[in-house]
Amino acid sequence: MANETAQSTSLVGLLGESPNDTSSLQALLGKRYGERVRFVIISPEITGTQLDSPKFQHIIRANYRFKKPDLIVVTRDLDAPESDRPKRLERLLFFRKMNRGFEQRSVFLLNVQAMEALIAADITPFNRKYDCTCPVPADPMTIVDPAKFLKDATARCRKHYDEGHCAELLAEADYDKLLANCRYFAAFDQEFSQRLA
Repeated sequence: MANETAQSTSLVGLLGESPNDTSSLQALLGKRYGERVRFVIISPEITGTQLDSPKFQHIIRANYRFKKPDLIVVTRDLDAPESDRPKRLERLLFFRKMNRGFEQRSVFLLNVQAMEALIAADITPFNRKYDCTCPVPADPMTIVDPAKFLKDATARCRKHYDEGHCAELLAEADYDKLLANCRYFAAFDQEFSQRLA
């Protein structure tokens, strides 16, 4: 029976700008796909703008070949509004380059502004953890700096938000609410689930 389960799961590699991003993504996707996937972090030591360096991209591709995932989720923060076309193009070109190195086996999750926009898409776990009432716009993608937004919301609370709390909060989030409230995540999830099938 264990062999059947092992054969039915896919190995999904995670590549992101920080260990917080990849652990947050693992916590979030594990909620929905945990029985169908196992996760492996590709190059956790390479962070931030190092991802843009050809030298480090070579190391990432070597780690990919060593770990041999069936699919890779590449996540980056746009660090800009959704309407910033030059920044979007820069991120898309990065993804296309990485996707070629991953033998077309990757799915891109481009977080508009930052990963914290997903926390704002279902603010209930955040409000419960910090004992606050954080008013969120209907479209969390419009929050200019989601990490600062969440830190400011807890400035007067006993506990304060820190990026290290992201995985815990996303593990408690309502996945369907994230899909309903965050267009870019819904588009990613649709492609991810199709690629797993």
